[in-house]
Parts: sequence; C-alpha cells; structure tokens
Amino acid sequence: MRLLVQGVRAGSIVLALAGLSSATALAQSADTILRNGRIYTIDKAFGTAQAVAIRDGRFTAVGDDASVMKEAGPNTQVIDLAGRTVIPGLTDTHLHQSLAATNQPAVQLIDARSIADVQKRISERAANTARGEWITASSGWHESLLAEGRLPTRYELDAAAPNNPVFIPRGGHVVAINSKALEIAGITKETKNPPGGIIVRDPATGEATGVLLESAAFFARKVQPPPPAPERFLELLKSQMQALNAMGIIGVVEPGLDERMFGLYQRLRDAGEITVRTDLLYRAITPDQVRKGLAFKSMKNDDMLRFVGFKFLLDGGVEGARMREPYRIVPGEQPDKDYRGLMLLPPGGEEEWGQALQLVADAGLQAQTHAVGDETIDTVVRAYEKVNATRPIRDLRWTVMHIFLPSDTALKTMADIGIMATVQDHAVLLGHNQRRWWGDERAAYAIPIRKILDAGIMAGGGSDGPVVPFDPFQSMWWMTTRQTLNGYALGPEQAITPREALTLYTINNAIVMGVEKDRGSIETGKLADLVVLSKDILTVPRDEIRDTKALMTLLGGKVVHRTGI
Repeated sequence: MRLLVQGVRAGSIVLALAGLSSATALAQSADTILRNGRIYTIDKAFGTAQAVAIRDGRFTAVGDDASVMKEAGPNTQVIDLAGRTVIPGLTDTHLHQSLAATNQPAVQLIDARSIADVQKRISERAANTARGEWITASSGWHESLLAEGRLPTRYELDAAAPNNPVFIPRGGHVVAINSKALEIAGITKETKNPPGGIIVRDPATGEATGVLLESAAFFARKVQPPPPAPERFLELLKSQMQALNAMGIIGVVEPGLDERMFGLYQRLRDAGEITVRTDLLYRAITPDQVRKGLAFKSMKNDDMLRFVGFKFLLDGGVEGARMREPYRIVPGEQPDKDYRGLMLLPPGGEEEWGQALQLVADAGLQAQTHAVGDETIDTVVRAYEKVNATRPIRDLRWTVMHIFLPSDTALKTMADIGIMATVQDHAVLLGHNQRRWWGDERAAYAIPIRKILDAGIMAGGGSDGPVVPFDPFQSMWWMTTRQTLNGYALGPEQAITPREALTLYTINNAIVMGVEKDRGSIETGKLADLVVLSKDILTVPRDEIRDTKALMTLLGGKVVHRTGI
C-alpha cells in the first residue's frame, strides 16, 4: 500500500513538473513575431534583419526568420511582412501636440491656394457660426502657399465674415484678424507697437492691416475664447495621438507647457490612454519660473510620460529672429531698415537668465532653448558655456532648438562641450518669408544640417508641428532634398542622406532625450516600437520619401495603427 501511494505521488510529481515545464515554455514564447521583412535596426552597425520577436512590450529576438521563429509558441501572433520595410518607431523632438489637438476643430487652411480660398473657408464656417462668435483657423498653414504670397487683410476677412471676429494664426508668431477682432482687441490707429512686436499698418493711412507680428499678436490672443474644457481637450488629444500613430510617430517632445497642461497629460496617462510617448518641457525664462516648474520633479515618470526639463524662448520666428545684420525691408510689412529682430531675455538680461539656467543644471534637468537668429544662438551658447564651467552639461543633453543661423564659433563651442541641436523642416513653408525678410543668402543657409552634423554635434529631427505639418516623411524629404512646397530648393548643399535623416528621427532623438537604452533602435531588450512602411525610404528616389505612409505602427508591441497590411 505504501509503495502504491509512493508511486502515485511520484507520478503526480512527474506530471506536475511536466506541466510546469510546459507552462514555462509557453510563458517564454513570443507574443508577436513579424517575419519576412527588411528591417532597418538602426543599431551601431546599422544592420538589417528579416524578423523580430516581441514579448511583454520589448524585443526578445532580432535576426533571420529561422532563428526568430524559434521564439514562436501556440499563442504567438505571426505577421508576414511580405518583404516590406520596417524601421524603429519615430520620435519628433519638437511637436506642439496639445496645440495640434486644439487645432483640430479649427478652419483648416493648409490646402488654400489663394486669398479667395481663405475667404471661402472662413465664409463657410461663418454660415454655421452664431453672430458675434469667434471664427478661428488652424495655425498649421502658411501664406507662401497662396497665389498672393501674403496674409489676408482685415478687409478681406471682413468680406468673408462681416458679423464675426476672425482669428487666423500662422505658426506661433503671426496672426491675421478682421476689423471686429481688432475692435475687441482694442487696436486702433493710435495703438503703439508693443515691445518685441509689430502692428502692421497701411503705409498710406497708418491704419492696422489686421496682421500682427510676434508680441503684437498677444493683443488678439488675450481676447480669444477660453480653451476647451478638460474632457473635450482630452478627447482631442487622444485623437491627435492617433493621427500621429498613423504617421509612424510613437514619441514627441512637448516644447513648453504650463501647470494646467501638465495636469491634463497626467490625467490621460493615469487613465492608460496615451498612445504617444510624451516628454514634457516646462516653459520658463526667469529663475522664479524655473523654481515653480521644479515642483514637477516629484511627478511620476514612466515610459509614456516624463517631465524632463525646461524650454526657454529667446527670440521670435522668421519675422522676429535676432540678427547681427539688419533684415530686408518688406513693403507693407517691415519698413525699418535697421530692424534686427527680437531678443527675449528676462528683465535682468543674460545674467538673470544665466541664474535660471544654473537652477536647471543644479536640478540635473534638460534645458532646451528656442534660438533662430545668429545673435540669439551665440547668446545661448555663451550662457550654456558659462554654466558648463560650474557643472558640465554634456550628460544633461542641453539643446539649441531650431538653430537656423549658427555661426562657426557657436558650432565649435557646441561640439566642444556637448551642446546638442534639434532641427525641423520649417523651410518647406517658411522659406518664402526667409527669402523676403532675410535675403537669399541667409535663407539658403538656414538650418544647415549638413554643417551641424559635420561639426560633430548630436542632432535630433522633428517638425515644429503644427507650425509646419508634422508628417515625418515630409520632414525627411526636406532634409534630403532641401525642397520647399513652393517648388524650389533652399541650400541644397546642406542636404543630408536618407540614412542620416532616418537616424535623426530615431536613435539620435533617443540620445537627445537620454533614452537610448530603451528607444530609438530595434535591438533585443528595447521597447518594441516600430513602423511598417509603404516604401523603402533608404532606396527610393529622394523625391518619393514624402509619399511614404505608415502601414502599421507598434507601440510597446501593441498595434496602435494598421492599414493595408
């Protein structure tokens, strides 16, 4: 009897062990395998693979079909790529995701090709808007695409919407409004230009034309309707993230937010509804503002949402970049032969801003500074260099945003002390005004990516959407051709290769943001972020890069976009 019982127990143990072994094998099987593809890993060897295996949101195998298929189990989903190209998930290191979200219900003007087209779209919205209510357009367009090559005047907008105030932003530095909006904003013939801004006026009458540049735009912005209610905004933000996923984008840097937006992002993260890995920069310029933002150091950081540092805005856009040499005169827009743009330092000048930067360094956080003009870039590099003398900043990934017109001296210092750069494809739309306001020589040199990379500077890529459309393949098309949407190239000698452009949008962006151990390439152990493409962007003619589409996007191994595959 004892032997029988012992035998039964022994058999049970064997069966139990067999079951445990089976369960362990099942647990170690891949959740998903993608096979039969051309996978650009963007690792140090810039290798290619046929297949990847994914388990628990990370890559567990990368290699040929035969080796990776060993990771398959009975419950593994296997996706046949049919030879399609795969790249790491794309990151945009300068994308105003929240602004793009609120732009969604606005009047869209990116396809307008004349003032009449703008009037038609505004008139159509006015027909469905109550008298006296604001009509707002999306900021994601540019007057360079219009046959007239200029912004609409107050009177042209009056004709389209005589009973409504109209607000048309263009990017983040320029707006056009109609007469009712001018009245609400309190702008009259006697209103003086504010510091750092221009109220464009009719040279014959002195009356405002309705175009407001840089800080003058605040007259109109401050009387705008309140932002969407939190629940409405979160719905728009989720929709915007889905739109980015559909372009292969799985990560962005939000450049310059306040407490309200930080709170809304945390709500979306806590609800598990973020589909774009988002790094938040708090907007500041003074030491007190930095101290206020440092409260977010206690915020929970994870793979989906992080507080990483501060954005500083030191000059304007194309119309307000601080230059060492004067701008061109632009009839009807910029009449001052000595105009050199704006420098937006705090009241205490470079010394006060340096104190703000020192607080950021002492906190071990990132500083990213908007700098377009050559004088501004020199100022930023000089201030960073001063902080670097007290606390080396190389490991903090301090960055110059936009970097349109860097001097040779600035580039050398950046390379020497490890200052990084983020570059965007502004010229696809803004090239028109670069030429008109700066002249052809400065316009062609602007955002000299070839020179930046050759100087040994780490650079990441992006779009500055919705200032410019946030399609990453349009951005990479510009980087590799320097073509604008107006049909001409600006500075083709500053073009880079498709391989370099893809690197900027993947591993370089991960390095700029300090997450290269987890993101930016397809390697075992990294987060399983990838994109299946409609074209092989490294082999097609460069003009075809902008026609590339994301057929499928995976975020941490989860499909967040799929079409045509």
